[in-house]
Amino acid sequence: MTLESLLAVPGGTADDDTRVGVWSIATEGVDDDELEVGRSWLDAGEREQASSYVRAELRRAYEIAHAAARLVVGAATGAEPQDVVWGRHACPGCGEPHGRPRAEGAAVEFSLSHTPGQVLVAVADVPVGVDVERHPDDPVALAKLLHPRETEEIEAAAHGTLDGGRATVRFTRAWARTEAYLKGLGIGLGRDPHLDYLGTDQAAGRRLGEWSVRDVTVPEGYGAALALLR
Repeated sequence: MTLESLLAVPGGTADDDTRVGVWSIATEGVDDDELEVGRSWLDAGEREQASSYVRAELRRAYEIAHAAARLVVGAATGAEPQDVVWGRHACPGCGEPHGRPRAEGAAVEFSLSHTPGQVLVAVADVPVGVDVERHPDDPVALAKLLHPRETEEIEAAAHGTLDGGRATVRFTRAWARTEAYLKGLGIGLGRDPHLDYLGTDQAAGRRLGEWSVRDVTVPEGYGAALALLR
């Protein structure tokens, strides 16, 4: 999907009629001319953040993610992409304005995520979080960051004693679910990711308190998830 075709793809409907649109974009599908237009929508803070990335692939993914978010949030609120103004909800932990991102004056919620090669953006009428991750080289080492049960599942898969998915896939699945949930909460990695169990298997969806978390289909080599407040 390119930036140009983004708005031609409608958002889906969740099981409880929550409206949520989720868009997955391969960064290589966005050509340089199209990206230059997207860059023109970014504000000074976004341009400064983009310039801080040393690796070109990280910078490109950031720019595409923020341009795409401006495009879909603008379409949902009747604003031009360059006129969307970003802000922050209050942090649920301390009350300061560094929580979940929001569009000023908009009645929609959004979330975005980017990793080299892939971007994910969601817009919903309830608090939402998304995450997309590229498969790591050493999932067993990273698994220790997750819930102890998830760590055990990933280690078992690596040793061939657990069926249902390679260790790499299981780690990416669990990490994306966890980060989508924490981003939805508005606290991100300010909450230790080993506290919440969201599993490494191919479950259709998980419930964690008032939140529903499910996987999002993305290309081979990546894992992604969506979290919605119910």
